[in-house]
Amino acid sequence: MKIQLINITPAKTLLVLLTLCFLLATPPAHGIDQERLKTFLRGNDYWNLRLSPDGKHLGLLTQQDERNMLVILDVDTMKPTASVKYEENKKIEITSAEWVNNSLLSYSASRKAARLESPFATPDFFLLSADGKRNERIWSDRGNYQDNRKRRGTLVRGFPSMITRLPEQKDKVLIFVKPFRRRDGAGRGGIYSLDLDQGNVNSVMRVPEYTQRVLGNEEGSVLLASALGSDNQNRHYLSRNRNQWEELPISIDKLSKEFVPFEIAGDYIYAKAQASDAIDAATHIIRYQMSTDKWEDVFEVGFAYLGDVDINDEGALIRVQWVDDKPKMRVLEKSEPVSRIVKHFMKSYEGFNVSVVSITEDESKLLLHIGSGAHAGEYFLFDFKTRKAKFLLATMEGIDGNNLGELEDASYTASDDVVIPGWFQAPKGEERPALVVYVHGGPHGPFNAYRFNTRWHLLNEMGYAVYAPNFRGSGGYGRNFEHSGYRQWGTRMIDDVYEGVQALIEKGRVDPEKVCIFGGSYGGYASAQSLVRYNDFYRCGVIVAGFFDASTQMDRSDTSGWYAGDEFMFQAIGDDATALQAMSPILHIDKIKAPMLLIHGEEDERTPFKGAVEFTEALKAKGKEYEYQWYKKEGHGNAKLENRIDEWNRIEAFLKKSL
Repeated sequence: MKIQLINITPAKTLLVLLTLCFLLATPPAHGIDQERLKTFLRGNDYWNLRLSPDGKHLGLLTQQDERNMLVILDVDTMKPTASVKYEENKKIEITSAEWVNNSLLSYSASRKAARLESPFATPDFFLLSADGKRNERIWSDRGNYQDNRKRRGTLVRGFPSMITRLPEQKDKVLIFVKPFRRRDGAGRGGIYSLDLDQGNVNSVMRVPEYTQRVLGNEEGSVLLASALGSDNQNRHYLSRNRNQWEELPISIDKLSKEFVPFEIAGDYIYAKAQASDAIDAATHIIRYQMSTDKWEDVFEVGFAYLGDVDINDEGALIRVQWVDDKPKMRVLEKSEPVSRIVKHFMKSYEGFNVSVVSITEDESKLLLHIGSGAHAGEYFLFDFKTRKAKFLLATMEGIDGNNLGELEDASYTASDDVVIPGWFQAPKGEERPALVVYVHGGPHGPFNAYRFNTRWHLLNEMGYAVYAPNFRGSGGYGRNFEHSGYRQWGTRMIDDVYEGVQALIEKGRVDPEKVCIFGGSYGGYASAQSLVRYNDFYRCGVIVAGFFDASTQMDRSDTSGWYAGDEFMFQAIGDDATALQAMSPILHIDKIKAPMLLIHGEEDERTPFKGAVEFTEALKAKGKEYEYQWYKKEGHGNAKLENRIDEWNRIEAFLKKSL
């Protein structure tokens, strides 16, 4: 391990930002300069900023020599007080960080296997002190004991996640430990207090079987466990004062019975639910009052993505932010100081997401992130005492968002009257450009969000417009919408994408003769299936880490054998042999007319490499037009910068030739 300090000042950062923005202000009309490509692909310069509870320090992640570095800064001087970076031979990469008290920053890490370029998540849990004197792993995959230094007592193993800091016990946090468990394994996990000095763990209570997530109030006296049932539906269990669990069903007329809790405050549990069982039903914020055992509907968001929700310590709803055609906000307590500041920033930065990242315990300082589809974002610190906002850092210093395409709403109503959200991003100065349809992965849970997306901007740099649909089955718009994609992977979901393109063509936004489809993981599969289902429409397909046979994917994927993985796949695609054959592109190669570029990592375990090899062999046997590139030591998507640069150069050349 190597500890190294770096200096960061707002003036220096802003100067570099302005200089680079000037140098990179005019991107080429078509094609990407290699240095500019590297700037995009290197990603964020600063991210995961977190303000300590007392407001004296900032924790952040940055990159140095292509390795993630965790840095702690003094807020007043913006000079570093501690930093940690692991050398490559340690095979540890820092991934995220959160403050556990005024002086300790916890951070998570991933590890790199010898045969892989990409690291994998581990349960490691480290602590770095603000003065840099302590950097210690407090939890590992070996687990912790009740008496951890002497390795005595019960051993607890699994993935820890912090439920809450304990205000009355500054040296302890409350954690939920999810066990390492295959479908046929034992144990159900539990809730523990973790001693931050010695790493000792003490059991608080067990959780219901198959618990996936635990919420707690600030004191940790009220707990809510969400467990995955055999029908792939969540069930929620409440524990008052850490006693036995009781199931918590919803009981509000005219609302769907499915709900997702997201916060416990005061006497209330807040959750989101939908207005009905309709696929595109409006999202509502609801709450359960524990003292009266009553539910109430408190705010209708609409069919939209619910963003930040601010609730005070007494349980009153203060502010709601959401995104439908653009970011929006409603302030319910107009005198509340934080909401007034957020509202001011949203007026000043129209069309931007304004997110509250951190607020001090005494509510004297506020850390904000402001970004949009064209702007990766900037961090600001607002001081309530001086009534001034200070620019801190830009997320991506080398990219000037003023010269990039902005996101436009591309929602439309499908042929069966379901609203399908989505985004359109065109290169500047182009009328009716060629279109690349970007299909996200997942497919259930992930979605195309209203934010800066490097892939879309790279395609814009090449001269192509991007359509990024949130077809049914996507996350972000409620459980009804997400679950409506079950058993529709190769049919209705593919149709949603196609119909969205037709809506853009009808508006005259893109060239109807030049449309290519592009995606990774499920998006790669969907791209291949689209070339089967709409073989006279798409001019080409870019398929990254895709799968091509639904039956073999269920058996070969690394999700097989895990309870959540097996149950999810059964619910999502089913086990009907005829249906699985119909949705498998490898069995319908005769229908494919457009050329394809296939990109895959040889160590991919999520969509195994063997499937890509079989597909290319089948394409060759049928005399189809295709190109491919396999990457050694890469898994589910390329991790090594050198490989990502090569990948995008190949994509650019393929699109230029095909469109």
